[in-house]
Amino acid sequence: MMTTDIQDGLQELDSLLSHADWQLADEVTFQIMLAVSDRRDAGWLDQSAIANFPCATLHQLDQRWLFYSSGRFGFSTQLHIYREAAERSSFEFSRQAGWVMNLWQPIGFFNFYHWLNFSLDAPQGHLPALWFWEMPWYRSWLIGGFGTGRGGGFGDPSLFDALMLRLERCQSI
Repeated sequence: MMTTDIQDGLQELDSLLSHADWQLADEVTFQIMLAVSDRRDAGWLDQSAIANFPCATLHQLDQRWLFYSSGRFGFSTQLHIYREAAERSSFEFSRQAGWVMNLWQPIGFFNFYHWLNFSLDAPQGHLPALWFWEMPWYRSWLIGGFGTGRGGGFGDPSLFDALMLRLERCQSI
């Protein structure tokens, strides 16, 4: 992705976040992530793309989400919750962030993306989320989804774990 494209995307993100348009901001965040990772054609992020995600862009995205949500949303907020939740179970973050529908305890299925709460009333760490939801239909089927992303599927923490590891490594830079 060209530097000017990144800057344009970040300016658009600033505008959306400043107007509390959380869902569109989430979509723009995902588009920036795809472009920076050279995954626009694929339309989703895999573990390799996350592992090689540029730290500078990750920090820029995170700082914007943190600033405009007063620390409620952002990758750093997710990392903080993830660290605490990991002591109990790998799926606990998803429950705390409101990403899971609790139909039967202790089993939970991921919400459909359009069921997420795109307001400041959402649980802490709820957004950004689209980067985690988007996946090809066949991967969705493999985790029990309906071919539309994570919705209705079981937990597959590998992608989220990859981003949390990348964020930890980027924080030390």
